[in-house]
Amino acid sequence: MTIEKIRVSIGSATILGFTSIKLESPPTTIYVMTYKKGKCIANCGFCPQARNSNSLNEKLSRINWPIFPFKDFLTKLKYTASLKKFQRICIQTLNYAENLQDLIEIISEIRKVTNIPISVAIPPISKDELKDLKLCGVQRVGIALDGATQKIFEKIKGIGVNGPYFWRSHFDSLRDALEVFGNGLVSTHIIIGFGETQKETLKLIAELHELSILPGLFAFTPIEGTKFENMIQPNINHFRKIQLGRYLLINNYKKLDDFTFNQKGDIIYFNLNKKELRNFVEESEAFRTTGCPGCNRPYYTSKPSGPIYNYPRKLNENDKEEIYKLLERFVN
Repeated sequence: MTIEKIRVSIGSATILGFTSIKLESPPTTIYVMTYKKGKCIANCGFCPQARNSNSLNEKLSRINWPIFPFKDFLTKLKYTASLKKFQRICIQTLNYAENLQDLIEIISEIRKVTNIPISVAIPPISKDELKDLKLCGVQRVGIALDGATQKIFEKIKGIGVNGPYFWRSHFDSLRDALEVFGNGLVSTHIIIGFGETQKETLKLIAELHELSILPGLFAFTPIEGTKFENMIQPNINHFRKIQLGRYLLINNYKKLDDFTFNQKGDIIYFNLNKKELRNFVEESEAFRTTGCPGCNRPYYTSKPSGPIYNYPRKLNENDKEEIYKLLERFVN
């Protein structure tokens, strides 16, 4: 075994018994990240791991990811997995020359101690490399678009930040992943807060859903030391409307034509009545963390004090009433 170290999100490290901190909402997935001395070769303007970022290496979004010996991680994982405290393992993969080799070794060693489903978040790779991941035990893959449009993509992780990524190659890799892993087993993420309109975002979500790619939503989070550290988080009303729109689209309750937009691309009508809206809010799912099954990513882009963009738990009555009042003006 050549892998010596691995990063583990602070919440996951607590579940595994490496650390002891108070968890308001325990993670339901174990989140780990490939270890590399130094930064990622990509240069995404929002990411602490970016090549030109001055952020701490321990950060991904607003969460700390301390380093632990890989052997110790496997030992802790073997014990914790038997207690059924979590539903999935998600491996975040930095972009560097040996990342695929490291990822395959990490997955192969994990497979020796548990059969829990594994997801990997990866930069675009070849179809043959995707096949290698499936063969070694990966169930799902995620390739993050992050931008809701090509223009935003280029601004935040492509040519606008001197990054290595291209919108078309990301889509090509997502399509390759569908061929390898199958419909419903490929994910992507969209970060809200870079100037996208609600219409643009829901149009992309509808396109991804038509392809059987699962789109998750995150709110932009400014992190000290990143290119976009001085930007503010998105308006909560903007985020909630996109959350509800996404939920209606991916569950086939509505199609894009059912939404009414104004000239600015804002949703002005959801084609729902108030009883239907109340039912969706009571159900809670539309406003919780979106991603692979079993993923709740506690406070990845939100402080526990709020505003909470993606809830890592069921909504309480105050949460429900706040969301309902925000959205009721856009239904009959």
